[in-house]
Amino acid sequence: MKNILITKQSNAFEISLAKVFRREGYTVYVAGVDEPVDKIDIYIDVSDERDAADNFTIRDGLDEGVIEKVYRANVLKSMEMLEKYLPQLDKGDGKRICFLSSAEASINETRDTDGYAYKLSKAALHMFLQMVANRLTPGGYTYRVYDPMHGEVEPKASAEGAFNYFTRRRGTENDDPKRDDENRLVLRDALGREHAW
Repeated sequence: MKNILITKQSNAFEISLAKVFRREGYTVYVAGVDEPVDKIDIYIDVSDERDAADNFTIRDGLDEGVIEKVYRANVLKSMEMLEKYLPQLDKGDGKRICFLSSAEASINETRDTDGYAYKLSKAALHMFLQMVANRLTPGGYTYRVYDPMHGEVEPKASAEGAFNYFTRRRGTENDDPKRDDENRLVLRDALGREHAW
């Protein structure tokens, strides 16, 4: 049986995600709620904080206080949590690290003119994940970055998509180990689409 750690359970998507894992026979722990586990096979950071005050445009000027608040919630807290649980991940068989993000933060795809604090925090998270991947991939770690498409896809359906993405292996092209898709850091959404960073 595999152990899953979810960093929190406070909204419909997070609750649905835990239910899907339990239904499929996984043992699910929630950080700060359950007793610490000896090993973690799949680590899922569901930090995806927004702030209602993050509605300024570039013409309004950037609100540094809001930017810092959202950055701390989406990046610094995530960094601290991963560092805390890395010893248990090292002992696990799965060595899979999963994070939530959003296609809204893609430099190539965003068309919004506000929400800078959120987008900046996710861009910083993407850079952090790239550094983590550079360091941990040689030790057998794999990664999943997922956009649950809050407000666009029903939470239960999004949780089912996340489960499939988090638990399945990405393919090896033409059976060539040099073309292993697991070594790419990819952002996919609840509809299975891949997005540029």
